[in-house]
Amino acid sequence: MKNEMEDNFGHALQLLVTHLIKNAYRQIPQPVLQGALDFENFSWGRQDAAAKLARLREIEEQTAAPSDIHRHFEAYPHPYSKKSYAHFLSLLNLYRESLGA
Repeated sequence: MKNEMEDNFGHALQLLVTHLIKNAYRQIPQPVLQGALDFENFSWGRQDAAAKLARLREIEEQTAAPSDIHRHFEAYPHPYSKKSYAHFLSLLNLYRESLGA
């Protein structure tokens, strides 16, 4: 069964990582990069809910306030990128709630 919320979060995570790569972000935190890669190779969905939630919390720690990534987007001059980041955070919260946290 397809999990639309999970797919939407995965797509947003991949867009976030793409932005960071394209805009010469110094180093993408390993949990964030690995999460995007796991969505790309379809291995994220094979984990149980507890593992997904633990990994999601690691990603949140590296991307939400007061992280370096959060500060990057606060200072970034393009409104589209800021909206994309806000959308990512919204999807992260919805997905976390869907996993029971």
